[in-house]
Amino acid sequence: MIRLNITRILKIKGITEANQFFIQRGHSPSYTYHLLRDNLDSLSMKKLEMLCTDLNCTPNDLLTYIPETKKTLAPDHALHSLTKTETITEVNKLLHNLPLEKIEELYKVLKGGETNE
Repeated sequence: MIRLNITRILKIKGITEANQFFIQRGHSPSYTYHLLRDNLDSLSMKKLEMLCTDLNCTPNDLLTYIPETKKTLAPDHALHSLTKTETITEVNKLLHNLPLEKIEELYKVLKGGETNE
């Protein structure tokens, strides 16, 4: 089953006030309510594009493939590329186990060069 996984991308982006975020960008309160509760039966291409624009992402970032128990796909099936991990949780675990000097090196890489510290 293909699902829209807004919660995952909101966590990754650090968006904590999701209702307000989407309403400020022109989404109706009713739509936002259903969007955030994973209660949408369909999604128009226009709405998908709006979400991608609002979140600076691609449709593949928003869509998640969750295999149904009664269906099996070949291991190399293209839909498996939509299977997502809990990125934030995994990144936090990796950072937790890194020595401080490695975290500082990573910070410099992410900032694109040397820091002023």
